Amino acid sequence: MRAVRFYGRRDVRMDQVEDLGSPKPGWVRLKVDACGICGTDLEGYVNGPDDREYAGKGILTLGHEGAGTVVETGEGVSLAIGQRVAVEGHLFCRECFYCLRGDYALCVRLKSLGQGADGGLAEEMLAPEYMCLPYADSLEPHHAALAEPTSVAVRAVRRGRLAAGETVVVVGGGTIGLLLLQIVRLRGAARVVVVEPVASRRELALRLGADQAVAPDDAQATLDELTSGVGADVAFEAGGSPAAAKAAVELVRKGGRTVLLGVTGGSLELPLLRFLLTEKEVIASLSHTYDVDFPEALRLLESGQVVAEPLITDRIGLDQVVSHGFEALLAEPAAHLKVLVVP
Repeated sequence: MRAVRFYGRRDVRMDQVEDLGSPKPGWVRLKVDACGICGTDLEGYVNGPDDREYAGKGILTLGHEGAGTVVETGEGVSLAIGQRVAVEGHLFCRECFYCLRGDYALCVRLKSLGQGADGGLAEEMLAPEYMCLPYADSLEPHHAALAEPTSVAVRAVRRGRLAAGETVVVVGGGTIGLLLLQIVRLRGAARVVVVEPVASRRELALRLGADQAVAPDDAQATLDELTSGVGADVAFEAGGSPAAAKAAVELVRKGGRTVLLGVTGGSLELPLLRFLLTEKEVIASLSHTYDVDFPEALRLLESGQVVAEPLITDRIGLDQVVSHGFEALLAEPAAHLKVLVVP
């Protein structure tokens, strides 16, 4: 079987590996139909192992944005052979303080397929039944693979407590930002501004329902004009940089909320007195949950309320993951949104 394996910094290879064998009780074996490349995959490729999920795991198969078809089931599994599923990806303990609260993304022993265990950049993968959600035949498998990033956006909107009629600014018009745009529209946002430096992504944002899509230098003036100087009610930072996070905090009104979900290093500096006097909130949103965010994301894709196809810029094979995936994203980041691997 072919699989894309992570060895270390800038060392990702397509290997021939042993067949996976039969799944253990409660698990299934899937033929992978499609698997997306995520920004965290690219971060791991560039920077190598860190103190998070990759650390100490050794060689593993990448890929945590997968969709596949059930080809074999372990004991006690109710999924049927031939059933198509989207794969949520989180492996959690179910026993710690956070799991018992339903905060599975905060599990003290959390790992993910493709980041702490073998994932979906392969011809086949193994996964527990609970993370495999069947979807309607009307949904393309390539679009089902975007259920994972869509669930990240669903959770962020939920964390941001968006209310109907509010003004929203989305900082960052990549895949997550453009998914956020669609979801806040569905949740009743009255006005949505997308802040994005790449012109083609601003154009796409307008096609997907943004009222305005502007370059970062124009964001403050645009929000001032749109809100008579008050500012946005809610900002979602999906730019993945300290500069994007700082901008998101500054663009909200007094008492407004900023949701940070872009993965980045660095620090966010806040002038504490001004922050106190304006009663702004900064909210972190990490990943998603298998039982709330992921099912909602898949239903939005099934129903066509969230569209995936405009976000897919590349479809590549397993043997192209490095050349047409990671290296292409590094060389021309503005030219690519979602790179989808089709084994």
